[in-house]
Amino acid sequence: MKYLVIFFMLICCVACTPDVEPQWYMSSRLNYDGQPVNWKSGSVIGCQHCKIQEGRIVEPDGISIIYTLYQRGQWRAEYRESHQARIVLGNNAHVLLVKNKGSGTVLLENKHKQISELAKIGTPFILNMGEERFTVVISQFDEPRFGTELSDPLPVKLNYSVLKSQ
Repeated sequence: MKYLVIFFMLICCVACTPDVEPQWYMSSRLNYDGQPVNWKSGSVIGCQHCKIQEGRIVEPDGISIIYTLYQRGQWRAEYRESHQARIVLGNNAHVLLVKNKGSGTVLLENKHKQISELAKIGTPFILNMGEERFTVVISQFDEPRFGTELSDPLPVKLNYSVLKSQ
């Protein structure tokens, strides 16, 4: 009888445990279910339906390396190493210009200046673009001539991750 009671209690505990779906979240980098995403690996630990594709774009300022994460065939996240001061969101649907404000802070604006957002490098922030919501973290932004009066700027170094919320 004692074992029957213990067995019944175990069944109740298992039945009452909520199903926890793996979570995406952004800290100073993209994480899936508590594990940091290794963009160069081609897959995500614990996500059977995730695939990472690497791409390169030759731009006037240099080559941008792009790692795009697809979950169940849909665009989900991206990591870029770029030489242009812009953040591209949602499979190239939205572009925000990045301007250095000093002290690890940047200003993000779209070309019509309808969006103006201050962000700290290394700290995640949320952007709403129409009906889409993105979590972004800029891991590096180096602007060689920031604060000088030269008219012809050098290319920047901008590394960032973007996660589309669902």
